[in-house]
Amino acid sequence: MASNDEATSGGFAIPFEDFDLDEVFKKAELYVTNRESKNFVVEFGYERARIAFDLGPEDVKELLGQNPEEDYPIRWINVWGPSEQADVMKAIGSKYGFSPRLLGLMTTGRPQQDDARSHRDRRRAVSRHNRSHRDLEKGEGPNGNFLMKPIDSTEMNDSIALYMQVKDTVNYFSTDQTQKAFCIGANWLHKRPLPEHEHHHRISIMPPKHWQWLALCNNHTVLSIHEKPLFEPVPEKEDKEKWQLVEFGYMRAHTLDVLLQLSTKGVKRYEGNPLAQTSVRQSLQKSGSDLSRQQSGMSVFNNSSTGTLADEGTSNLFYYLFEDYVAAGPLKNAEEELDDMTRKILDNTHWNKVSKSSEIIPTLHYLSKDLREFKHLFENYKNLISKIMAVGRLDSQLHAHSDIDRKVFLTNSALSRFDRLGDRLQYLMLNTIEGYLEEIAALSTTYFNLTQQKDSQATARLTRSATLLAKLSVFFLPISFMTSYFSVQIEDLYIYWTGKTYWYAFAVIASVSFVSLFFFSRLLMFWSDIMDEWAAIIGDWGVAFVQRIQGLVGWKSRNGDQDA
Repeated sequence: MASNDEATSGGFAIPFEDFDLDEVFKKAELYVTNRESKNFVVEFGYERARIAFDLGPEDVKELLGQNPEEDYPIRWINVWGPSEQADVMKAIGSKYGFSPRLLGLMTTGRPQQDDARSHRDRRRAVSRHNRSHRDLEKGEGPNGNFLMKPIDSTEMNDSIALYMQVKDTVNYFSTDQTQKAFCIGANWLHKRPLPEHEHHHRISIMPPKHWQWLALCNNHTVLSIHEKPLFEPVPEKEDKEKWQLVEFGYMRAHTLDVLLQLSTKGVKRYEGNPLAQTSVRQSLQKSGSDLSRQQSGMSVFNNSSTGTLADEGTSNLFYYLFEDYVAAGPLKNAEEELDDMTRKILDNTHWNKVSKSSEIIPTLHYLSKDLREFKHLFENYKNLISKIMAVGRLDSQLHAHSDIDRKVFLTNSALSRFDRLGDRLQYLMLNTIEGYLEEIAALSTTYFNLTQQKDSQATARLTRSATLLAKLSVFFLPISFMTSYFSVQIEDLYIYWTGKTYWYAFAVIASVSFVSLFFFSRLLMFWSDIMDEWAAIIGDWGVAFVQRIQGLVGWKSRNGDQDA
């Protein structure tokens, strides 16, 4: 049996369990992958860690009102499906000063899945039109004015549906800062399950996404709030229940990776997976620093050592919850698809190889579309990182005159990590995507050039065939004329003809026609070129003559005007 470490305040007990115990560690792993799970809270320091599951509204209120404990200076509150836990979210929002609008957006449920999918299918046209005209977070109208008139329930539902459409675009993110917390919201990607059956249609390389809120609070607390999952349509022939179960596991995989490494039991598991490793709890291995959860803020400044180890751990936890490399995986699929398209297109250089345009053109189009969407996503992450660093960085002069108890900051190590992550997004992701888009443009140009070249070659072959037919007509036309002549039924003519006469005439005319195939064809081309030159010269003479006549007429007219 796992021993409970109950946090008590005013006689109210919160059922915490020792997260470093093996059975609690396994329980947490199963809990995260359970679709019925609601929330969990982890409190930890370097020496100890504890976790509690499925806290109710009263538990959360009591937890947020507790006095800090020295052994557990850092707190992580994770909530799944905030629309179904409105009271819990209200307690959290009240503690950290969330605006009613932000809290309302967090707790607003999605429409039915069929409606959401229809909105998502139209999201490009709708969101592109509205994103440039209004700021939904600020409540601005189409012309930039704030909406002041009351709206009925139908209009409100339409507004929420519009917000959901905009939020479903990958290049949308939200930021909100209060006196006690800095909150961001964005789409995070997760893996798509591998199909068990062969599908003839192309599957997009763009992975499915889910919306998540992350909040950095001023009392060494990090919030992660996940919207109720919206699954992608299951491909035909696939088991819907199994597909969604696998996708659900991928959706929570990153949260599980961060959570398990807050226990001593989970560190060894990730030794062979460097990209999934985190150093949150390990970074607290120092001595002589205060680890109490006081209202000290995330005290981090450039060229300053101000800050506690609790600040360090909270900043690192916020960073590792933000950092997720799942989005980089599909770029490998894009590279493989580009290599396949390159091979098919370059095969067109062989005269006996013909690639189907119905395969190449749609593939290049949808691949370019997916990569542009990836580009928007990474640009979104980069802009979000810049906003996080702007909030987390504070110079020493401003620090000396600021109310630290009401501000949120990041430690230098976390700022450095975010800075490096932004560089990786630019130099590894965005530059790679830009290179892929340029390669697609080059492949498209190459394909159309090769197609045009083949069309030119086909036209040249057709011209040669027509030339051959023309030359054959030069050979057979005189013979046909001669045969017609000898077939004329005129007595004064045919009584003098004999078989020898016909064959002698046939031999002479056939020989002359055969010679004409090689000689007169070139002679005709020569005379045709000369006639073209003569026609050009005559045309120039005609133009000069007309201009001369016009000049003379104009000169006489001007003289007439002067005389008048």
